[in-house]
Amino acid sequence: MSNLLSTIRSNVKYWWLYLLNGIIFIIAGFIVFSNPFSSYVILSIFFAVTLFVTGIAEISFAVSNRQSMYGWGWSLASGIIDVVVGFLLMIYPAVSMAVIPLFLGFWFLFRGISLIVFSIQLSMEKIPNWGWLLVGGILLVMVSIFILDNPTIGVATILGILAAGFWMAGVFSIIFAFRLRRVKKDLKNLV
Repeated sequence: MSNLLSTIRSNVKYWWLYLLNGIIFIIAGFIVFSNPFSSYVILSIFFAVTLFVTGIAEISFAVSNRQSMYGWGWSLASGIIDVVVGFLLMIYPAVSMAVIPLFLGFWFLFRGISLIVFSIQLSMEKIPNWGWLLVGGILLVMVSIFILDNPTIGVATILGILAAGFWMAGVFSIIFAFRLRRVKKDLKNLV
C-alpha cells in the first residue's frame, strides 16, 4: 500500500486542523469584505495573527504525520513560513500594511501550488473528487497572478480580491478536511 494511504489510515485523525484553517480563512474573508477601507489596518494585524495560528496548525499536522506521510516536509515548510512571517508582521504592522498586496499574492501562489500538489497525490491514489482541490489550486494561482500583476490598483479592489482569495482558500481547505475524514472512515470500514 502506498505511503499516502498508510498515512490516511493511521494518522488522519488530525483532519480537523484543515477544517479549522478553512474556517479561519472564511472569517478573514468576511471581515475584509464587510469593511474594505476601515479594515485595512485591522486586516494587516488579523492577517498576521491568522498566518501565525494556521502555521502552528500546519506544523502540528506535518510533525504528527512525519513518520508515514510522503511529502510531509511541504506541509512543515508551509507552516514554518506562515509562523515566521506572521510573527514578523505582528511585530511590524506598518510593514504589513505596505507590503500586504505583494505578500498575499505570493502567499496565495504558494497555497495554490500546494493544493495542486495535494490534488495530484490524491489522483495518483485514485481517491474520488480530487479535482475540486485542483480547481481550487488553479483559482488561487490565478488570483495570485492578478494581485502580483496589479499591486497598485487600489486598496478596495485588492481587499475585494483578497476576501475572495480567503474564501477560496477556506472553502477548499474545508473540502480537503472532509475528504480526509471520509477516506479515513472508508478505510476503517474496510478493515
